[in-house]
Amino acid sequence: MKKTIIHFFALGLILSVPCGCKNDKQAAAVAAVPETENAVTTDKTPLPDDEAQEVPDEKMEKQGGMYDPSDVARFWKKRTIQVPGSKNDIVALFEAFYTEWPTVEGNRIVHMTNPALAPEHERYEWGSVIDRKNGYVESAWYECEDEDLGTVSACVWNRKNGHKLFAVNFASEKHFVCFYDYDPAKRTLTPEESPIKKEHFNFPDKEPLWYTLPQEGKTLEVVERVDDDYKVWSTYYQFDGQNLKFAGHEQ
Repeated sequence: MKKTIIHFFALGLILSVPCGCKNDKQAAAVAAVPETENAVTTDKTPLPDDEAQEVPDEKMEKQGGMYDPSDVARFWKKRTIQVPGSKNDIVALFEAFYTEWPTVEGNRIVHMTNPALAPEHERYEWGSVIDRKNGYVESAWYECEDEDLGTVSACVWNRKNGHKLFAVNFASEKHFVCFYDYDPAKRTLTPEESPIKKEHFNFPDKEPLWYTLPQEGKTLEVVERVDDDYKVWSTYYQFDGQNLKFAGHEQ
């Protein structure tokens, strides 16, 4: 709870202080997330019929061949991802995701793990978290005046059936989580429905403020609201060895 409140104050400070761009850029630390072999959560809102039928035949380029996170939010469920090579740790899974869905946010991670795959981008900042042991990665925060440049994090949990639950959490103009089942025999990441359901929320008629993936532990936090007294309203999901299950509230 203290960590979440600190995250909130840090976010408020970032939004209230003007920041420089390019030569004056600064990296703001993203709130520390728990460590462990993890998994994540996704926006469970169903796609409208017109979007559900729309399939991206070509990449919607933001610049330099990068996707905008809003494009990823609309289309990630439509693509199964092949994981190359022989490794299946957090870095291998995230690099496979990035190859399919390259974003400026993801570039900040992959440039540190595999510069040949993700050359340094204009909106790049050192300071990303690469925690292979606990199955967690998180991009550095890049600040640029008049632009909403967010972050991305990911984690992986070992499932009892030998598969893995892999999650990618975007915190940008839209907050959402992509969930995948990793099959080690086929070496595929298959999109999976989110266990997060609005009927579990304290405020089911509102969109969450953000999601927090664990770097340690097995609990995913959905931060729903911070009231005028800085009280944080959260909903939790606990990994049970196979899936994430609703685990109650805290306020």
